[in-house]
Amino acid sequence: MTAFSGTDPRTAAVKTGQTVTGVGLLLTEDTGLRVTAASASEVAVGVSAGESSRDADLAYETSGATVSFFPMGGVLWVASEAVTWAVGDVAYASGSGYCDKTSTSQKAIGVYVGAGETATAGTLVPINTNSAVHA
Repeated sequence: MTAFSGTDPRTAAVKTGQTVTGVGLLLTEDTGLRVTAASASEVAVGVSAGESSRDADLAYETSGATVSFFPMGGVLWVASEAVTWAVGDVAYASGSGYCDKTSTSQKAIGVYVGAGETATAGTLVPINTNSAVHA
């Protein structure tokens, strides 16, 4: 599976005290990038391309860290909560940087464009982020 196609990743600073623990996590801007939380006021600006930087001992850096990410736009593979997806379902930002089908005060990030699946927490699912509702 190709996680990201035709999109060049960007690199940005991570908010002090925060880490990004893997690929496909929704990121928001907050004096540096951080993983989205379950909040109605947060708009995802991109999807992580991997983990945030580590120090010489391979521990996550919590000050001065960077992360590569793909800006929203086009089909991106986003980490999902444990839900059953059907083509056309609207995807929303949820806690821990995952996407979900629950709209409870959460920002829409796009439309599910896979063949339909039951995802376990952390499964990468294809979301057309061009269809995101603008905040």
